[in-house]
Amino acid sequence: MRFDEAALGECQLKKAVANPSRQPKTPDQGANAPTTPAKTRGRSRGRPPVISTERLLQVAREVFFELGIRATTAEVAARAGIAEGTIFHRFKSKEELFRAAMNFDPDAALGILEGLSARAGSGDLRQNLVEFAQRFVDFGRVAMPVMMMSWSNPDSQMCAERTSERTQRYERILGGLSSFFATEMRAGRLRAAEPEVLSRMLIGSLHHFCMTELFMGQAISRLTPHQFAEQVVDVLLGKLEET
Repeated sequence: MRFDEAALGECQLKKAVANPSRQPKTPDQGANAPTTPAKTRGRSRGRPPVISTERLLQVAREVFFELGIRATTAEVAARAGIAEGTIFHRFKSKEELFRAAMNFDPDAALGILEGLSARAGSGDLRQNLVEFAQRFVDFGRVAMPVMMMSWSNPDSQMCAERTSERTQRYERILGGLSSFFATEMRAGRLRAAEPEVLSRMLIGSLHHFCMTELFMGQAISRLTPHQFAEQVVDVLLGKLEET
């Protein structure tokens, strides 16, 4: 028996109503139809690493001593295992971090000088001067970058310090060191020479070492800072000690 087209269409419609899952797919239901992505299990991000300010300053000090003032806050953060933003939550700038990490005190140089002045005319002259020179170069390696940063930043605390105060501090250091050399000469432990020249030679050599290290890096010298300070003293005393 042969169905006409109308009867055939009615039959297919009844089957489709009875079993919807067997309906032919429309273009929207095919392979190109968008699918809802399956929900994935969210990763727990955890809490950010916690570090004490004391530990952060210790790490920063290590990095600055190794890399100098060119070290970045990103390098400090990487060494400490924290986000760089953590540093700026505690310190406003790299300069502030550097000053805190290196425990910089502009008047520390006066304390170093006082220790030398107290031993004028007594003890081992060479050892006294070597100890002074080594402590002074350590101070200079911290002071020089801080001063350079402050001079380049008009809003910095160091730049705000009055020039007269810096001048007075330098005059006290130069005058105190000159007095030390004069005392040693009067004691007969050094040949007569101009104390101010000797003072400027010693301080100037140490200052120059710190300056070149800052701008050119440690690779410019074969000597460590303490070795350099010691040999400057030996050169100075080689020309002055009584034989």
